[in-house]
Amino acid sequence: MQIAERFGAKVSLALPGMGLFLLVVNDPDNPGGLDLLVRGAGGRVATRLDASRALVVMGLTSYMGLRGCRAVRFIGPVNVDQQRFSAVLAAYQATPPLVSQPLSPAGWQPT
Repeated sequence: MQIAERFGAKVSLALPGMGLFLLVVNDPDNPGGLDLLVRGAGGRVATRLDASRALVVMGLTSYMGLRGCRAVRFIGPVNVDQQRFSAVLAAYQATPPLVSQPLSPAGWQPT
């Protein structure tokens, strides 16, 4: 009998679905390398930050597999606070766009 069974606990090791990860590759001069690496691991690029960095979406097993890959400098999970993100997005959408106003014929006059 296992310890969990003795206490009536249920242990689940089911892996979560997809996660968001920051991926940094070693060779930024290989333009398609990052994309091929991610697709080969069963993931997709969500946002490319530059030639060597991207936010990627993939399963936990793919993430674990890439952790030991020689082409990867760094890979780690990214957490997004949904409430904060929603608040920032709402504030951004509520802000009117900056529109340059033409000067009056007399030019700018201090008030």
